[in-house]
Amino acid sequence: MDGASAFTRLRTITLPLVLYSIAPIIITQYTFNFNNFNIIYLFNNGGPAVAGSNAGGTDILVSWIYKLTMSSSQYAIAATITILLSIFVVGLALWQFRATKSFKNDDMA
Repeated sequence: MDGASAFTRLRTITLPLVLYSIAPIIITQYTFNFNNFNIIYLFNNGGPAVAGSNAGGTDILVSWIYKLTMSSSQYAIAATITILLSIFVVGLALWQFRATKSFKNDDMA
């Protein structure tokens, strides 16, 4: 790529090669970010509550699902949120795998 600008080299050579190798790490990281339940629960049980809201001030979706099932027995709402969260995470992961072409089995030579 003689005469290409630094941005063009970055966009066409460097980023595709780097994204190909770090895409599984990125996907694993944001998948694990949805499972930070133990940190929220151990510090303050997801409180203090926000006025006019169903969720606490430091609640995440996973801790809110736990509260819906364990304290108020709203199993249908908790199951719906769980299914929607799962669909969102799987869809985002598949989109990123497709965008970074991580499923391709090409030689990098």
